[in-house]
Amino acid sequence: MANNEQSQAPTAGAGSDPGARPDETTPLLGRDAGQSSSTEAAAGGAFSENIRKWRRQRWASLLLSFLLVATIVTLTLNKMRATNALCLTPACVHVASELLYNLSPDYKNIDPCTNFDKYVCDGWRDRHDLRPDQGSLNSFSQIADSNNMVLRHILEAPYPDASDHSFFSPQRLTVTTGNVDQDNFNELQRAYNACMAIDTIKQVGIAPLQDLLGQLTRILAIDDAAFGTGVQLQAQDARDISDAILFLEQLNIPHFVSLGVGSDDKNPDTQVIFAGPRYGVGLPSPTYYGDKDTVSSYQSAMAQVLKGVLPNPAARKAVDKLAAAVVLMESKIAAATPPLEDLRDSTKSYNPLSLKDTASLIPILGLDHVLTSLVPSNYTLDRMITQFPGFFANVSDIIASSGKDTVQAFLSWKIIQSTASNVEAPEIKPYTQFMNKLSGKDPDAVTDRWRTCLNHVDNGLGWILSRFYVEKAFSAAAKELGDQIVSDIKEQFISRLADLDWMDEEVKKLAADKVHAIIQKIGYPTNSPNIMDPAALQEYYAGLTITDAFFNNTLSITSLAVNQSWSQLGKPTDKDAWDMTAPTVNAYYNPPGNEIVFPAGIMQFPGFGADLPKYINYGAFGAVAGHELSHAFDNNGRHYDVHGNMSDWWTNNTVAEFETRAECFVKEYSNFTAAGTNGTTLHINGRATLGENIADAGGLSASYSAWVKRRQSYPDLDLPGLSDVFSQEQLFYISYGNFWCSKYTESALTRSIYTDEHSPAFARIEGTAMLNSRGFREAFNCPAKEPVCELW
Repeated sequence: MANNEQSQAPTAGAGSDPGARPDETTPLLGRDAGQSSSTEAAAGGAFSENIRKWRRQRWASLLLSFLLVATIVTLTLNKMRATNALCLTPACVHVASELLYNLSPDYKNIDPCTNFDKYVCDGWRDRHDLRPDQGSLNSFSQIADSNNMVLRHILEAPYPDASDHSFFSPQRLTVTTGNVDQDNFNELQRAYNACMAIDTIKQVGIAPLQDLLGQLTRILAIDDAAFGTGVQLQAQDARDISDAILFLEQLNIPHFVSLGVGSDDKNPDTQVIFAGPRYGVGLPSPTYYGDKDTVSSYQSAMAQVLKGVLPNPAARKAVDKLAAAVVLMESKIAAATPPLEDLRDSTKSYNPLSLKDTASLIPILGLDHVLTSLVPSNYTLDRMITQFPGFFANVSDIIASSGKDTVQAFLSWKIIQSTASNVEAPEIKPYTQFMNKLSGKDPDAVTDRWRTCLNHVDNGLGWILSRFYVEKAFSAAAKELGDQIVSDIKEQFISRLADLDWMDEEVKKLAADKVHAIIQKIGYPTNSPNIMDPAALQEYYAGLTITDAFFNNTLSITSLAVNQSWSQLGKPTDKDAWDMTAPTVNAYYNPPGNEIVFPAGIMQFPGFGADLPKYINYGAFGAVAGHELSHAFDNNGRHYDVHGNMSDWWTNNTVAEFETRAECFVKEYSNFTAAGTNGTTLHINGRATLGENIADAGGLSASYSAWVKRRQSYPDLDLPGLSDVFSQEQLFYISYGNFWCSKYTESALTRSIYTDEHSPAFARIEGTAMLNSRGFREAFNCPAKEPVCELW
C-alpha cells in the first residue's frame, strides 16, 4: 500500500507551490542556500514546519493502515484455519460438480441418518438413464464406459508414433523391440476388426455353430428314430459321453459339472484339479426353476432355437420333447446344487479324493478319461479336490435315468448357450430375447458392436490391450498413490486389530502378521506377463491364431486359455499372475495367495485421482482397497493363514466371538427388501452375502481411519461449492456413497439377488455407512443405533 501511495504523490521542486504536499523521498533541488533572501528564509522556515507536520500525520496514517491490514490478515488466517483453503484445480472443480449433481435435489430436506442412499444418489439417478441393452447401471459401469472410450480410440487409430508414447511406453526400448510392439498392436486390431465386420458375420450366420453341433453328434451318435423317445443309456455309451464332455472342456463350454485348475487351499504353492457344481446349470440361478412363467418362456425359446440350428433333421422334428426333457434335467441338477452360501464356503467344498474315488462318484461321465486327456503328459494324476461329493452322486443318477437323446440335446444346448453371442443370425434371436428380458433389458436390445468387440479383445488379448491402455490412462503418480492408500489401510487395519476386545491376543498377533504379509498388486502386472515387455507379450500369446474369421478367433482364444490353465499342473503356483486385465473396473482378494489386486481400470476418476482431495480418494477407492483387505478376515478368508494355507489358526473363543458378530450382519441384511418382478418383494440373502457385507464394513472403517491419520500430516483442501455445506468428514462418506450409486430394472434386481454374493448397491450404501459406521454417525450427528454390526 505504501509503495502505491508514493508512486501517486506529486513531486515538489523549484517553483513548486509551497502549499502542495511534497514527496518526502525527493530532495529540494535548484537553489543555493547562500543566495536566499530574508523573505525566502522566512518562507523556508514555514515550509519546514509544514514538512514536520505532514510527516507526523503520514506516520499516524501508516500506523493505522498497518493495524488495519494486520487485523484483516489475522481474520483471514483464522477463517482459513477454520475452513481450509479451496482446491480450484480442474480435477477438484470437476469432482465438486459431480458430487453436487449426484446429491438429491432435495437433499436439504432428507435425513442422511435414515435415507442416505436417496440423499447421496437421487441426483445421480436423475442424470443417468439405462440404455436398452442395460438392466442395471452404477458408477463402476460409468468408469468402464470411460475406459472403453480410451480403448476404442486405441483400437480404431493407427499404431502410436513416437510422440504419442508415454513414460510407460516400450518404445523407450530398442527398435527391434518396437517392431515387436507394433506386431502385437496389429494383432489387437486384427482381432477387433474381425469382430467389427458385422456384415461378414451375418453372412456366415449359424454355419460355424452348426459345425460344432455336428462334431458333437458325431461323438455322441444317436439313431434318427431315437430322437424324442427317451431311449435309455447303455453301458457302452459311457465312453461316448466322456468323449463328448472332453470336447466341451477343450472349448471351455460348461456341462454337467465344473472342472478346473487352481491353488490347493491346503498347499497353495501347488496347483490341483477341482471338480464341483455349477451354480447356473441353464438358467442363472436354481431359484428360477420355481417360477413357472420363466421356465415356460425358457423352454419355448429353447425349442425355437433348437429347431433352427440342430443339424439333424430328425432331431429338429422332436425339439418340443427334447426341450422339455432338457429343462427337466436342468431343474433336477439345479435342485441338487448346494446353495450359494455353501458354494462360497471353502471349508465345505474342500474334499480331496483320489481320481479313482472321484470317478466312481459319477462313472457315467468317465472323468478319468477326460482328465487324462487334459493334463500334461508328465503330470501324475492321482488326486483332485471334489467339491460336494454328494452332488456328484446325484448328478450321476440324474444322467443315468435320462434318455440318450436328452443327454445329446443337453450338451448341444450348452454349446448354443456358450456361443450364441458369437453368432449374428435370426435363428438365435428367441434365446437372446429371453435372456435380455430375464436380465431386465429391452428384449430386442442390441449392444453397440464396438462394445462387444472391446470385450472380445479384452478376453482374448487382454494383456496386449492392457499395455496400450496403461500408456493412455495410468501414470507413475497414480500407481504411487494407490500403493500409499493400500499401505495406509494395512497400517490402520493392524492398529484396529490391536484394539479389539473379542479377539484373543495370540490370534491378534497372527492376524497382524497376515496383514503385513498381504501382497498388494497395483495397476498392472510386470511379470507373467510383463506387459511393458513386447517380446514377453508376444511369447505369452504364441499359441494364438488370429484371422479375419471372428467365430474361429473365439475358438482359438478359448483353446489357448484352456491349454494355459491345464498346463499349470505339475508347476509351482505362479504368484506373479493376475486374474484381471489392467482396464478392468474391479478388484479382488485371493486367499491362497494372500494378495489384493487393483487393476488400473478401477483407479480412475471420480473415485480416484492423484490431484483429488484425500477424502475423495479414501472414501471411494480407499473403501474398495479396505474391502479387499477385509476379505482376508471375512467368514471365508479368515480360514487362511499368513501363508495362504487353509487351517484352524483361531482359538475356539475367538471363533465363537466372530460368529456372534457375523450373525448380526446376517440378520441386518436379511431385512433389506427390494421390489422384484410381478409386484413381488424380495429379501436380500444375508447369509449368501455375508462375506461381502463384512468386507464392506471393515473396508470403510479402515479407510476412514487411514484418511484421518493421513490428514494429520497432510491436511486436505476444501472443494468449491461444498465447504460451506459439508465437512470433510461428511464428504468422505458422500464420496463413498457416490461410488455405489446405482439403478436397476426389477428383473435385473431380481437376478442380482438370486445370483450375486454382493448385496445390491443401495444396501451397501445404507448398511455399510448409514447403519454400521460409527464415523458416519459422528459426521452427520446421527442418533445412536444399536446394535452396530461390526467386526473389523
